[in-house]
Amino acid sequence: MIVGIGIDILCVSRIEAIVRRGSRFTGRFARRILSDREIGYFGSTVATQEDAAQVKYLATRWCLKEAIYKAAYPQQTLRWSDVTIVKTGPKPTMDVRWGPELANAQAHVSLSHDGGMLAGVVVVETS
Repeated sequence: MIVGIGIDILCVSRIEAIVRRGSRFTGRFARRILSDREIGYFGSTVATQEDAAQVKYLATRWCLKEAIYKAAYPQQTLRWSDVTIVKTGPKPTMDVRWGPELANAQAHVSLSHDGGMLAGVVVVETS
């Protein structure tokens, strides 16, 4: 059964503006929106790369997390740290710390980008 569908559209220049302000602002933003696992990866790998890699990593996570929050609400109110975006293949997936309301839920993810815009769609379903 489909619990919810969420979509988010992000103008990537919003995240670029944060990264351009410097590592202090980028780090604060990353700690706010990333899960512990994502922060570890960001700090050890992405933060040492050029700005474009940091923008891509942060923008993707912001967009998909916004979409899953919309899909899960009002059954569950997620926190930023409840969701980890995992990219092991061609398509991102999500590890979600579901509460009892959606204990057996699955999240299906789609992400598209074009011309400085990102669109993330998440469908949350239960069996």
